[in-house]
Amino acid sequence: MEKKSTKKILIGAVILVALIAVFALCYNKFAAKGTAGAKAIVIEVVDENGNSTKYDVNTDAEYLKGAMDELAESDDSFSFSGQEGDYGLMVEVINGEQAIYAEDNAYWALYVNGEYGNYGVTEQPVVDGDTYTWTYESAE
Repeated sequence: MEKKSTKKILIGAVILVALIAVFALCYNKFAAKGTAGAKAIVIEVVDENGNSTKYDVNTDAEYLKGAMDELAESDDSFSFSGQEGDYGLMVEVINGEQAIYAEDNAYWALYVNGEYGNYGVTEQPVVDGDTYTWTYESAE
């Protein structure tokens, strides 16, 4: 009886390890990846009143946060901040305008080439020629 129980545990452990390996391979294959090298992108900010400000950015950053950090360092008219959380940086303030859902019932939504973004600022890959739009959105 003890031999069958040990055999079941061993088989279960092997299956678990195999599943973990498959999930790791899938994650590495399908996860967002940044690309190295020079890129020209546009970062656009649409404020609460619908006013749009566009910034042309030349960057080597692989992810959007890096490009935004570079922009903030080189252009005094652009700034951003937020809170670090379990899923990276949650952008709460852009160009001095706050959008904290718990306080303002609003948030900064990220669009990539007009499509709602699938990643946060720290995980969004930067691709040459793309436009990244931060839009103040109210949940009224």
